[in-house]
Amino acid sequence: MRKKGRRLKRFLGLRREAGIAWSGGIEHLLPGQISGWVVAQGVPLQEVRLLVGPHLIARAEINQLRPDVCEKLGWQGTPGFSLALPSELPPIDWQPAPRLLAISAEGSQQVELGLIGQPKQTAGLLKALLQSDLLGLEGHVDGLLQGVIRGWAGRRGQGQPAHIWLQAAGQEPWRLDCDQWRDGLQAMGLPERSGFYLDPKALPPGWGGLEVWCSFDPQGLFRLPQQERVVLPAGPEVGGGLMQAIRAGESITTANAPQTQKWLSEVPEDLRHHWQALEHFRLYLDSFEQELEARDNRRKQMPAPKISALPGWWPRLLGGGR
Repeated sequence: MRKKGRRLKRFLGLRREAGIAWSGGIEHLLPGQISGWVVAQGVPLQEVRLLVGPHLIARAEINQLRPDVCEKLGWQGTPGFSLALPSELPPIDWQPAPRLLAISAEGSQQVELGLIGQPKQTAGLLKALLQSDLLGLEGHVDGLLQGVIRGWAGRRGQGQPAHIWLQAAGQEPWRLDCDQWRDGLQAMGLPERSGFYLDPKALPPGWGGLEVWCSFDPQGLFRLPQQERVVLPAGPEVGGGLMQAIRAGESITTANAPQTQKWLSEVPEDLRHHWQALEHFRLYLDSFEQELEARDNRRKQMPAPKISALPGWWPRLLGGGR
């Protein structure tokens, strides 16, 4: 009977800390937010706090719905949390390791949360994130839509567009600039030109058929959220990298620059100029289409003009017109 109870606790992820049996942790560690869930038996945990020594970096209520967690654990409540991170930090003594604590309402009970699946790496990743220039970035990979990888990334009040990295096993990270117009970002407080689009044909040979994902950093430590797996089509739909090289022009500074230069050297100069002209024209059409779409969206938000229910001859009867 005792063995069965221990197996059940391991299955549910229950742990004991300072006499508290609890389960949960950090699911997503992102430059703009930390999210996850936590439950504790007999202890109503109310909020999470991110601390570096005595410094409080951020705090958030534990009040989000997580029906998947509640169903798995047979729990009733709102065990989820989403902690927004600031884009700037004051001077901090980094000697103490950063900690994320879940605390009860009166502050008498607390547990330290770690990354689910890799708790020993939590402090190091938190410190690396808080000390990086990525802090405050948000983003999402929408997926492979109509043959194009789409998504967005940016931070509130940014001066320059953000850039992220497309990742795949065995491939050099591919830089993506997030400077395309995307509807809906303004409502989130982000610049509208924070979207990214990538045609798989722009990628080098060897990417076809691979599962890809995006990260905020070239090392791939901090991944952008995405709902579904993204697997590139195999065959001639992926590979070549020529259009990406044309867009980059002569100032190629990404990690894939040597490959790109090699491909360009094999293409006749007049053909490169022709492709570049076509690409500039395509970008012009894209921007024009986006401006038209933005104008249409503004018109939809404008109130409809009031139409009088009176006939057109009514003002003339009162001597107001001819």
